[in-house]
Amino acid sequence: MKLQYSEFALYLDDSGSPKPNPKDQCPFFGMGGVLINRGHEQIIEALVLEFKQRWNIAVDIPLHGSEIRSKKNNYDWLGNLSEVEYQQFMEDLTNTIVRCPIIVHACVISRHGYLKRYLEKYGEDTWEMMKSAFTILVERAAKYVAAKNGTLMVYFEAAGKREDRLIKSYFNELRSQGHPFDTIRANKYFPLSANDFSSLLRGIDSKKKSNAVMQIADLCLYPVVTSKTNPNNQAFLSLKKAKLLVDCDLELSLVDSLGVKYYCFDDYP
Repeated sequence: MKLQYSEFALYLDDSGSPKPNPKDQCPFFGMGGVLINRGHEQIIEALVLEFKQRWNIAVDIPLHGSEIRSKKNNYDWLGNLSEVEYQQFMEDLTNTIVRCPIIVHACVISRHGYLKRYLEKYGEDTWEMMKSAFTILVERAAKYVAAKNGTLMVYFEAAGKREDRLIKSYFNELRSQGHPFDTIRANKYFPLSANDFSSLLRGIDSKKKSNAVMQIADLCLYPVVTSKTNPNNQAFLSLKKAKLLVDCDLELSLVDSLGVKYYCFDDYP
């Protein structure tokens, strides 16, 4: 799925806690979602609506990945389906996703690797992983659209006043100061300057979970987050087969600097 237009939007979700807490059992934190052409929102909205109608899901009930996987809350009824019916549901959901005009992008952080690299050095001043993930992801998305002579609007799922202000502050810092990483480490990735960010990033805003594109972002992120330890999970393989991962739309030489980023995975193959 190659995106060609000049105006793009990145819809972001996150997975796991971003706080650098050594007691947290979740092995990864991920931030990512889908990159789309502006104007394709209506196509995705129609596909999501049609899926919900086929399965008698109320329009105001979001397609929420964790609820679907656990068969709980709004999706507890999935537990009453036969195995054949459940497989039909999952196949229909997968087909709906891969028909969407999207590119899937993400930054996935190994919690253990992140703490090992930064906690002893910075202690209480260690960044929340969201700052690192957001910065890396938005920069890579900005480079992607720059290669297509485009600009980028960023949308994230509204979580609360404090959280929303925090994400917007990361965005504003990129536009005014450039990336915050160590210059020597970052130079091998050809970082953008503050002027580059200012010209490429059009703005940032929040969206509610009821937004159809945000629902697709949620469904696409989890398979990428778990792909390092479970590369054969069906959802991830389906995204790869449909060539919806950003890596599939990049020359091999550009994947390392523009593709999905697995950060602080030093202990993983």
